Amino acid sequence: MTSRLSSRTHDLRPTRALLHPLWLGSLAVLVLNDHVLKGASALPSVVTGKLSDFVGLIVAPVLLAAVLRVRTRRGWLLSQVAVGAGFSAIQLSAVAAEQWSAAMAAIGFPWVITRDITDLVALPALALGYWALRGAMERPVVGAGRRTAELTAAGVGLVCCAATSRPPDGEPFPDDWRPELWTDVYVHNGGADSVVVRIRPLSETVDVDCNAVAEDPGRLLTEPLFGELQSFRLDPDQNFGLRVNSEWEEPSSSITGCHVYQLDVDGLPPAVVFWDEGSVPMHTVPGTGYEEGEARGGIELMPSEDPDRLGTFEHLGMDEVLHVVPPATAPAGGACAPQSDAARLEWSDPPVGTWDVAAVERGADGCFALDLGVRELDGEITNPRRWYMCAPLSTLGIEADRRIRVSLLTAGGFFDGISIVSEDGDPTLPQIEMWAVRGEGFPEFHGLNVAAVPEFECGHAVAESCGTVTRATAVTAGGGSFGAVQLNPGESQDLVGDEGTMTVVVAHSEERSALDSACAEGPDTLGLDLEVVALYTKPASE
Repeated sequence: MTSRLSSRTHDLRPTRALLHPLWLGSLAVLVLNDHVLKGASALPSVVTGKLSDFVGLIVAPVLLAAVLRVRTRRGWLLSQVAVGAGFSAIQLSAVAAEQWSAAMAAIGFPWVITRDITDLVALPALALGYWALRGAMERPVVGAGRRTAELTAAGVGLVCCAATSRPPDGEPFPDDWRPELWTDVYVHNGGADSVVVRIRPLSETVDVDCNAVAEDPGRLLTEPLFGELQSFRLDPDQNFGLRVNSEWEEPSSSITGCHVYQLDVDGLPPAVVFWDEGSVPMHTVPGTGYEEGEARGGIELMPSEDPDRLGTFEHLGMDEVLHVVPPATAPAGGACAPQSDAARLEWSDPPVGTWDVAAVERGADGCFALDLGVRELDGEITNPRRWYMCAPLSTLGIEADRRIRVSLLTAGGFFDGISIVSEDGDPTLPQIEMWAVRGEGFPEFHGLNVAAVPEFECGHAVAESCGTVTRATAVTAGGGSFGAVQLNPGESQDLVGDEGTMTVVVAHSEERSALDSACAEGPDTLGLDLEVVALYTKPASE
């Protein structure tokens, strides 16, 4: 009997965690953030967006465990896993996000979901909630007063979580409604019911080559490139100009020549609105309705009355403005595939100057560790330091007991790099000189010239991370006494010249036509993204 009572005493009761300071504090932050801070410009949107994710992943598992009447640690763990899996699915899958929105709408809580893979950074909050709140769930049974408080907290939590992402049904426009709009491209609700419209401009840190992405904007301009979302209700027959409202002026990015927005409407396929500057003239558009022949740049929304079918977009005079996002396809493979960042050139803070090499080690990750210092007359190494360099080479050509000079290579932002030159002054040792360069080009090196050649048979492709739009390029290397050779990324070649051998390795080479400089590796500009290592070896004198 005693054993059974003891076991019951230590059963989990998730409702007991509803009065824990961590859970109550997280709920308070969630409410404050979603209903006060968002849109108030007090904090950057990236902060308010991620803040809701972190605290939401603390609040939600407790509510789920309470609703399911979990009684074991295993059940509590499964509640965490269920919330984490659902959260991840929504961020990674448009289908999952749509199904979740539909499910919530069916029970009276329509949600607006903004998918953002970077939101997955909040997942560690689940571990915090699991360990911090489990102890509270194991407390002994409490009195009726505390039980009432727990039920109240649960109710408030459920309502607040459900309300946090509801569409702004009371906000018809992000600005005051206007009887006339001065705009170029606009959206018209041609259906019989109000619809929630969600619009995202390109992120402020994104740059695009308008001519290149015009090839297929719906496929090439993907979600990671777009910035802060704004949603509003568009009533039947009303119009909204994409650039007419002060809040929707062009973002402060370096894009010139075109305008890009992501358009998402319940019951319609996702789409990208893309048009060249000046292709649609600025003109007056009525706040409601439109006149035949004066519908330049209009996009008409025609939601389906059948809940099992998507509606359509009708074009009002500019078919090339709107581009429906096509179904997902397998990424390009082989030589045309976007390149991984794993083989890029990297180095720690360069120890510029002349050094004696105490040791050289090559790790399993392909990175070299050089132990450097100054060798005194008695042979002791002083001022020791370790320097790391990652390059796709089997050897740096540098061994222990050699003396080297490390220098920086720069050209006004066009490229940056590192040079390592042997400084022994001993003709009986081979002369070694290595250049590792990354950027938009490679300078002439002992007569060697390097140039990138676009793979024209490869179309533009979208990288898995950051939404970068790329096209594969090969590299030609040669000149002086060295013969010419063409290399693909990851390939190397030894070129024999009159006085020495040049080993050329292409670590990375591709053209980029859309880029988020705050996310992607490599140069912060469009165009060529080239990383090459050249190792020159001149034999020792006999």
